[in-house]
Amino acid sequence: MSSEKAKILTAFFESMGKVQPDDWMKVVEKHLSDDEVEIFVDHIEDFYGVQDDEELGMLAQIMITGYLAGKDEAERSKTAH
Repeated sequence: MSSEKAKILTAFFESMGKVQPDDWMKVVEKHLSDDEVEIFVDHIEDFYGVQDDEELGMLAQIMITGYLAGKDEAERSKTAH
C-alpha cells in the first residue's frame, strides 16, 4: 500500500473515531438506503451462513464501514487529480 493510501485510510478511521454512533448512522443513511443495507446483511447471511441477528448486525457494520472507506478513498483520489 502506498503511503498516500495509508494516509487516506488513517484519516478516514481517525475521523470515524470522532463520530458518535447516531452521527455515524446519519453518514450511512446519506450513502445507503435501508434496502441497500439489507443487501449487505443478506450477503453475509447467504455467503457466510451467519444466522445470529446480533452477529449479522456487527458484520454488516464492519462491511459497510469498509465500503464507505473505499468510497471515500475513490472520491478523494478523483479530487486529487
